[in-house]
Amino acid sequence: MKKEKRIEELKELIKKYSDYYYNQNESLISDVEFDKLLKELEELEGKNPQFKMFDSPTVNVGASVKNTKFTKVTHKEKMLSLSNSYNIGEIEDFINRVDKLLENNKKPTYVLEVKLDGLSISITYKNGKLVQGVTRGDGIIGEDVTENIMEISSIPKTLKEKIDIEVRGEIVLPISEFIKINEKKLAQGEEIFANPRNAASGTLRQLDSKIVKERGLDCYFYFVVNGEQYGIKTHREAFDFLEKLGLKTTKIAEVLSSVKEIDERIEYWKDAREKLDYETDGMVLKVNEIEYWDILGNTTKSPRWAIAYKFPAKQVSTKLLDITWQVGRTGKITPVAELEEVEVSGSRVKRASLHNFDEIERKDIRIGDKVFIEKAAEIIPQVVKSIKELRDGSEKIISAPTNCPVCGSLLEKEEGLVDLKCSNHSCPAKVQGKFEYFVSRDGMNIVGLGQKIVERFIDLGYLNDITDIYKLYTHKEEMEKLEKMGKKSVENLLNSIEESKTRDYSKVLYSLGIPEVGKFMGNLLAKESKNIDNLMKMTKEELLNINGVGDKVADSIINFFKNEKNIEIINKLREYGLNFSLGNQSKVEKNVFEGKTFLVTGKLVKFTRNGIKEEIEKFGGKNLSAVSKNLDYLIVGENAGSKLAKATELGTVKIITEEEFFEIVNNK
Repeated sequence: MKKEKRIEELKELIKKYSDYYYNQNESLISDVEFDKLLKELEELEGKNPQFKMFDSPTVNVGASVKNTKFTKVTHKEKMLSLSNSYNIGEIEDFINRVDKLLENNKKPTYVLEVKLDGLSISITYKNGKLVQGVTRGDGIIGEDVTENIMEISSIPKTLKEKIDIEVRGEIVLPISEFIKINEKKLAQGEEIFANPRNAASGTLRQLDSKIVKERGLDCYFYFVVNGEQYGIKTHREAFDFLEKLGLKTTKIAEVLSSVKEIDERIEYWKDAREKLDYETDGMVLKVNEIEYWDILGNTTKSPRWAIAYKFPAKQVSTKLLDITWQVGRTGKITPVAELEEVEVSGSRVKRASLHNFDEIERKDIRIGDKVFIEKAAEIIPQVVKSIKELRDGSEKIISAPTNCPVCGSLLEKEEGLVDLKCSNHSCPAKVQGKFEYFVSRDGMNIVGLGQKIVERFIDLGYLNDITDIYKLYTHKEEMEKLEKMGKKSVENLLNSIEESKTRDYSKVLYSLGIPEVGKFMGNLLAKESKNIDNLMKMTKEELLNINGVGDKVADSIINFFKNEKNIEIINKLREYGLNFSLGNQSKVEKNVFEGKTFLVTGKLVKFTRNGIKEEIEKFGGKNLSAVSKNLDYLIVGENAGSKLAKATELGTVKIITEEEFFEIVNNK
């Protein structure tokens, strides 16, 4: 009975999540979680077939169309969904299954295309004229959205040939349009869309077709129903045929024949897809020869001649366990979400940023909520939204703190700003934050002064302000006696401190921690001012004349240099020999790599990945994210993979080691 109960429980959960996803344009769980539930149900039904019913989600595609505002339409040809895979091993299993189902003398090729994350659509043309557009629905019955798709400019109303045909594609909201729409919603105080897919789905199901036109939806076609009737023999030919009719495709349909080739191209698209103006959540692999499709056949919901490869999830759901309030170097109080650990974009995450208290209120986030998280720019985990539909009443409303969680001082909020701040200049968290910022990789890059060491040295009285770093040599003997330090560690630390005196003026400027002056702004100000004295003398008007500097940055710079303590620190650092002028940086003027493009692959020995990228930019070069005909140099480290293979195949890319890169820099 336990198994029967679990099967019923899974069926109800999957149906509920499908209904929200397909009919209400809301995701209550991530794709990965949904696939896990579906797989569990498939396995239970496989072992207990007596409990499998005709209405099981393992049999049906999508979700039943109910309470719809649109007319229901039965598809002439069922719109199947794809089986999912998450690693190359599962792709290899798929190819082995295909080989077994086909006769020995039949050797298929495969087409790899991007998997668009949007809304599936089937469109019928009669005598070349658009007559009907129907959503997937449950694969058997969809919704007639003809009036709305007429407002999508990339869907032609008339084909270039007067034929009767049914074609299928994906309606998406371009990322550029998605950003604009959310910015507008924020300005109007409205709730933003969680992702482009939900926005596209919600837009297409609007009763007012004018909204569809305003939001700039797009459509890409990838399938011709009964393509053999038009003389199409392969799936790759179908792409060409669609374009010949005037229908838009992604133009990404690569014919491949081996697991090795497929693996290399999937790896390539993991990075290259970031340049596309539409969301992709994976790749689709299809047997290229259409004549083999009938032999391979379908399951009740998926074709046996195609499979989807899903990239690591960008957005996943998990539970918000608690909130921790962190204090930064400027005193800004940042709420951090403590989460049930979950995998996002290939890494384990259990903490995510909530930015400020206003965002908690705007997104209505509560402790105990199920929330969606994603990695901003693939780096920093952040909470996207709470899933209010899954609340059970036990969730707790989050209140804004009134006192600094570290020193207990009353928090302040500047007029017109959203951030709560600790105004205590001696707050231990602020002091520690300034040291960590100064010695960071993007700053002075002092190796050996990590968070715990800095904290320890502050407690011992070695460090009071950042200038004390350059007096640490006076504590050499004491440091050597500290637990987990030793002579070698201390020697390495002192050498790194000494080496930091050669850092560029822009790095020193960044390391000072001027509010609003990050890495990019530090580079810009260094180039424009030439030295710190010029920068200190600049008026607000002169600062605003620098392209890229706005009111906020200009005011911050002027206020920073008004503070006598900051001037005192700069003068001390100058005495210790730090660079406060471009004149001390002869290497920068060489521009060895002016106009050249670089990409790094494999494990490096002498450089960190960020370190070598900075060297490239310092000498006038530009970093690319993928191998292409625009790439000049590929710097190869240990265990280089698909990028090296692709560069070799192109034949136009100069492949060098990091030692050779180092030689070029030093010999020119």
